[in-house]
Amino acid sequence: MSARFGLYSSLKRRPAEESIITTTARCDVLIVEDNTVQCLEMADYLRRANLTVESAFDAATALGSAAKFEPRVVVLDYNLPDMTGVQLAEALRALLPSTAILIMSGRIDGLSEETLQALGITVFVNKPVPLGPLRQAVVKLVEASTKGENAPKAKGWLSTGTGGTRQ
Repeated sequence: MSARFGLYSSLKRRPAEESIITTTARCDVLIVEDNTVQCLEMADYLRRANLTVESAFDAATALGSAAKFEPRVVVLDYNLPDMTGVQLAEALRALLPSTAILIMSGRIDGLSEETLQALGITVFVNKPVPLGPLRQAVVKLVEASTKGENAPKAKGWLSTGTGGTRQ
């Protein structure tokens, strides 16, 4: 009985600096979508491409996850319950300047290419999200990031590879 207590006591007193659990780990993709079914469907589809994926259903959770996991790519909804995708993109850009950001929405009232360019948005995706092209774009962006490249400078709507211009 005392051997168990001695082991428990030594584990209990272990300093935080010696923790054997890593508290930060980089992920490939962070999906921010308030529709749980759509979010989980996209996450599952991207995981099939051997990507590590984290999910958040609101902006506040997304910011915490972004700080913890430092995603290479963020796919975020424009209409979130606690802020807009533009507001979240601004906060994410300040936190993760080299991360590729994709915004998706079915409604884009007031969202222009100038706004996307000013925020450094890599790609805009119209909903319903085409999962095949989305996965191709995300994989290309993750591969570029793992080679040490920053988010691509070319921005646009998801239509040709990792984005094209909307005409």
